[in-house]
Amino acid sequence: MEKKIIRAVDYLPKPNNDSDGEDFRLPTSDQMLLNLFGEMPNYSNQQFEELWQEVFDADDADMITYCREQGVDILGDRDIPIDGWLDIAVMLKAIERGLLTLEDKADEN
Repeated sequence: MEKKIIRAVDYLPKPNNDSDGEDFRLPTSDQMLLNLFGEMPNYSNQQFEELWQEVFDADDADMITYCREQGVDILGDRDIPIDGWLDIAVMLKAIERGLLTLEDKADEN
């Protein structure tokens, strides 16, 4: 059975077409992380900081492959990693190591 791959670009926030002035949305990559995982990496936690350093120090191609193997394609339309892709890799590693669990949001309704 082939593993389902989701495209991170599909979780980017839609443009805000409000014409009432100021835009108080989160930065695009932060909103994408919330859309994907329901939360963002907690870099005040030493374990998350260590994961960030591990991902940052790794070869980009290896991390791109890792994300895809975990079910998330972090490449944009021009085969370039999207903004926030390192945070996605950190979140995937946190899940893999048991620092974070994903809950079924449907159960909350």
